[in-house]
Amino acid sequence: MTIWFYVKTADDPKKVAEIVGKFNFYKGEHPEDEYSWVAEKGKGEGEYWEIKGKYAPLKDQTLIALTYRVGDSVVLSEVEDNLAPNFLDPLFEKYGFDRVKWIVVPPKK
Repeated sequence: MTIWFYVKTADDPKKVAEIVGKFNFYKGEHPEDEYSWVAEKGKGEGEYWEIKGKYAPLKDQTLIALTYRVGDSVVLSEVEDNLAPNFLDPLFEKYGFDRVKWIVVPPKK
């Protein structure tokens, strides 16, 4: 399933993406064993940020979510359901339960 998170905040999408990214950092025992989520400005039309997974030894990054503003909320879109805790924990910690909403979209059949 896919999840869209809506955070009611005046913070810009980049800041929200960075908050989620800082929570998702892992450093292993070896110098190159480092995994993190980073925010990069989107290259398409409109103002949006991409949250990408970055593993130090590899040059390729994986797209995890898109982040953009809709009205008085910042949207974190197209999140795979198995990553929900990686988003909910930092969002609840920063913004509180009442300011975070989510919509779950079942897969197409």
